[in-house]
Amino acid sequence: MLTKRRRKGFFSGRSFLIFAVLVVCPLQSFRGQPEPAAGNPADPIDILHYNINLILPDLAKRSITGITDIQVYTLQDSTLNIQLMLEHLVVDSVWINEERNKNILRTGNLLNIRLEEPQDKGTTILVTVFYHGIPVHDPHWGGFYFTPHAAWNMGVGMTVIPHPYGRTWYPCVDNFTDKASYDYFITIPDTLSAACPGTLEDIFHNHDGTNTWHWSLSDPIPTYLSSVAVSKYTLLKDSLQSISGLIPVNYFVPQGKRSEAKSTFAHVPDYLRIFESLFGPYRWEKIGYATVPFQKGAMEHATCISVPEYVLSNMHDFDDLLSHEFSHSWFGNLVTCKTAQDMWLNEGWADYCEALYREFSKGRADYDRFIQNNHRRVLQYTHIVDGGYYPVYGIPENITYGSTVYNKGADVIHTLRHFLGDKVFFSALKKYFRQYAFQNISTGEFESFLTKTTHVNLEDFFNTWIYAPGFPHFSLDSFLIIRDRDDYVTGLFMKQRLKGRKDYSYNTPVTVTLLDSAWKTHNEKVNISGPLQKKTLISSFRPVAIMINLDQSVSDATTSDYKVIKHAGSYTFENCFFKLEAGTVSDSAFFRVVHHWIGPEPSAHPDGLIVTKNRYWSLEGVVPDPAGWQGSFYYNFSRSMRNGYLDTLPPPPSREKIILLYRPSVRNSWKEIPCSQTGDRISGHIITPFIKKGDYCLGVKN
Repeated sequence: MLTKRRRKGFFSGRSFLIFAVLVVCPLQSFRGQPEPAAGNPADPIDILHYNINLILPDLAKRSITGITDIQVYTLQDSTLNIQLMLEHLVVDSVWINEERNKNILRTGNLLNIRLEEPQDKGTTILVTVFYHGIPVHDPHWGGFYFTPHAAWNMGVGMTVIPHPYGRTWYPCVDNFTDKASYDYFITIPDTLSAACPGTLEDIFHNHDGTNTWHWSLSDPIPTYLSSVAVSKYTLLKDSLQSISGLIPVNYFVPQGKRSEAKSTFAHVPDYLRIFESLFGPYRWEKIGYATVPFQKGAMEHATCISVPEYVLSNMHDFDDLLSHEFSHSWFGNLVTCKTAQDMWLNEGWADYCEALYREFSKGRADYDRFIQNNHRRVLQYTHIVDGGYYPVYGIPENITYGSTVYNKGADVIHTLRHFLGDKVFFSALKKYFRQYAFQNISTGEFESFLTKTTHVNLEDFFNTWIYAPGFPHFSLDSFLIIRDRDDYVTGLFMKQRLKGRKDYSYNTPVTVTLLDSAWKTHNEKVNISGPLQKKTLISSFRPVAIMINLDQSVSDATTSDYKVIKHAGSYTFENCFFKLEAGTVSDSAFFRVVHHWIGPEPSAHPDGLIVTKNRYWSLEGVVPDPAGWQGSFYYNFSRSMRNGYLDTLPPPPSREKIILLYRPSVRNSWKEIPCSQTGDRISGHIITPFIKKGDYCLGVKN
């Protein structure tokens, strides 16, 4: 353990432009530190502590002046070089153990410091860097920002590599794995306030129109979770009871926004209660949010989450954003991904936590809506947004923060929960945060941990959902039902096809549901492996409907919805691009629509037609008498994000060229059925009174 010591004589023999400001605020000693992290064997150093002294005398000038003390621990014998990163800012001087060092090589954003003599493994070195300049920010998202009345950082750069972006405002080892504790001394005009991670230790009044805010964070974090936010703030204080005790809460909001803030942050106690019940204790010394004038999103800075000022609105619900960032207190902040390629362990899980918050605050139906809407967006847009089909692990660094990591990440975690079952799933997560607290983890290590903890072989799951792009697609190929004494034996042949991938999934448990005419139900999980799976189910009744993945617990290349039709009326089937107008209802119907995000298997069809190759519909269920019903199938030949990316054929010359085809099963040929159209040749609806169980698809007359 490293002990506290006061930095005596820090300014001795130094000439630096911020001496007069900082001399009234003597630099504090380093706090007692945890043992150095093992780190990557290739890393020669581990940073234990940053002591950041930052001066922002005039925000309108958009410049900073800083002194950062860095406590470095050597991990190798004969360490002769220390390499730090600093983006764009000017280095005035570097000191080693309070003596000036002139052996410095600056190459781009790399600061190479050569020591006077090699240091043994286990040596602690104090590096002090004096610097100034105008900080930069990523052209898309992240870095250090100014307005005339505010300054703040967002800890990652979405288009820069490496993505951690602490180097825009202090020298550091800027990666996901090097974690350190922090002291912040932020000197600003006395009309402003400064919010940082950790605990507010003191505010020094410098009697020159400035104050210095001293914050201290004792738990180690990587540089991208370090932050500062300066503005004309009102500080709202609270405290919340957690599993481990009382936790102080800080909300830094613009002056005059007190009532809006109370409304916006009203559910933070629920975030804490729900996530602690699912993941275990909140391990940080404070809960904090700071609003910033940033329009592009939020950032999970440890104990001081940066959120855009627009969340302070009573007109909108920002629970998804706020709960997402709060869940990073476990996923990302407490246990951090080792590399950018492992980012789904941070962001995919935080996206999924939005669904969990909905489930445990509003009910399972709200969770289901979130999951199904997200799954549809992934199937429809993610490969467009990210420029192709990718696995959630090993994503190219230019799309680290893309839809594959966030949205598809949440999608496959939903499937993992089904694969393990709730009891095993949540128990494993609690153990995960106990075992890996304040550490880093790779996807391979996460797989090994889950396998060992759950005693479930997860190799096939990870190969299918984590390490492979695209999606499997499961459908019923054919079936045969025979009577065997008092039971019925249903022989199933289930087909697996591939969307955006080359490899089949193996041992994927998919629920098969059998229904009789009175809606008596038999559910059974079937492990599907390879292109064709045979399975025999035994039920006490003769099935009249056989449905795959009715519970939507497996995120394959389908979206579906079902309704119980008791009365005449209009029924919209969410995420299926289908609407039903039910006329007379003689008896209740169980009506399901499956939208397949893959082209139908080839079947014979009338000459002179082109059949759509990227989607089709199946109508299923128990439908006693659909007379007087009509279905409306949505089409869209647009190539814009806003309007669709649904039908990949070239737009027909006129809407009259679009037709609707039907087949009772994959074994039958396509037949043109009566229909009418609304809309134009680009988008609209194909409407038909021909409602039967079977498959439907669009065709275009050539």
